[in-house]
This record gives sequence, C-alpha cells and structure tokens, in this order.
Amino acid sequence: METEKQPSPEDQGGGAAPPARSASEDGRGGEAALRLEKRTHLDSGRYRITLRDYGDGLGEIGWSFMSSLRPSKAGRGFSEEREEHEQRAVRRARSRIRHLILATSADHLLTLTYRENVTDFNRACADLSKFVRSVKAKCPGWVYIAVPEQQKRGAWHWHMAVRGRQDVALLRSTWRHIVGEGNIDVNPPRGVGKKRAFALVKYLGKYLAKGFSEGNRALNGRRFRASLGIPVPCESITLPAAERANVSGYELDQLQAATGAVGYVWESGDTLAGWACSWK
Repeated sequence: METEKQPSPEDQGGGAAPPARSASEDGRGGEAALRLEKRTHLDSGRYRITLRDYGDGLGEIGWSFMSSLRPSKAGRGFSEEREEHEQRAVRRARSRIRHLILATSADHLLTLTYRENVTDFNRACADLSKFVRSVKAKCPGWVYIAVPEQQKRGAWHWHMAVRGRQDVALLRSTWRHIVGEGNIDVNPPRGVGKKRAFALVKYLGKYLAKGFSEGNRALNGRRFRASLGIPVPCESITLPAAERANVSGYELDQLQAATGAVGYVWESGDTLAGWACSWK
C-alpha cells in the first residue's frame, strides 16, 4: 500500500499529535534514549489505538505506546514543562474541534458580532448561551461549534461552524433581540462537500490557536463551545501481539478497511505514536 507521509497532522485538520523530537533535541542525551529503548521493548506497556469513522469515506486513526514505567523528567525546567503543557493543550483542543465538525458534517460558517465594543468575555458567553437557547427552541436539531475571537479594539465575537442552510432572518432577529445593535453573517466556505468541513476545521482551529498564543486569561477553560451530546465516533482497537513489530502498518490497514482510503500519515520519531486520516 502506498501512503503519503507528512511531518505533522496540524495542516491536515487542526492538529492531532506533537511534533517529533529526538532525545538529543530534548536535552536528555544518550542516557534518556537508552531509558526510552528499555521502556519501549522491555516493559509491559500497551498501545492505545483509536479509530474514528465519520462515514462517507472520512475517518482517522491515532496510536501511541502507553508505558507502564513512569517517564523521567530529569533535566527539564519549569518553563520547558509549561511550554510543552500549553502545546499539548492547543493540540487537544484543535483535535476536539476537528472531531466535532466532522461528526456533525458542518458546512457553513456563522459569525456573531457586536456593534458596541463588548470587552467583557463573561457577557459574550452569556449572550451566546441566550442565543443558542432561543434558536434551539425554534430549531431543536440545530447544532453548532463556536470559537471566540477578540478583535484589536477589544471587542469579542463568535465564529461558529453549523450544518446546512440557515434561516438568516431568524438568526439575525434572535441575535439583535439579545444584544441590541449587532449583526450575523452566514457563508459556506470555499469548495464543495467534504472540503467545506476541512475549511471550517482550519478556520476555527486558527482562531483557537490565536487565543492560546495571545495568552488571554479571560478564556481559561472556555476556549470553545459546542452543542451538548454531539455523537463523535470512537472505536478502541486492540493490537494483536503478532503485530507489535508492524504497528503503523496494522493501523493503516484498519483505516483502509474502515474508510477505503489512506491519506496523510504522521509518525513520531521517538514516542511510538502516530496519526493518519483518509483525506489528502
């Protein structure tokens, strides 16, 4: 099977795994590399494998080795730990947004804006909650994934991924009833079919990463909002003992069997982890 290998999944749908690093780049040297090799081959760890089949030929699979030994943190400073933690948080949030958008088949972008300079994020969140409740009262099946953005003037607004053609008049009147002077905009991303969903993944992922990079403390754990109960496919796969020497090949076969295609493939060089999707 021929596959196209890429250095990172971030440009293929919002990020799913950390960039590969060698032991020397980590500042841990040969001794840490030896510990890694021992942990890899001698302990009783296992692989965690997750397949997500969104239907219509869309799917992704991720795998990582879960060691039974506690990894050493020798030689790592506070700033390094904090930076790595923040990078992991960005990747997790972007991955979650990708899962939600693909699971809902979102294909339109809805933007909610204020005319006045609303700098209070708590108010922006409360207004969004009122808006969502009002819309769902009239359209019970309406689903959304929303990411906030703060403009240079300090005002907050919302970028939302939604599914299907929208009742623009209803959305605009509902938003203005809540905030007074404000506006909404609804547009499909460029492209057709699946490309729209991928465009939304990248668009919302960009604003999510922007919030992290700016270190906006107002966001805290509210980096994005989404409809409750969105069913995201998730299948755990057990790696057969006979396939431990061919982990990535086995996982790509599973993806091929589920979706009919293998597109981008990313593999870490030092943590026995990888990610692949059915699209290119």
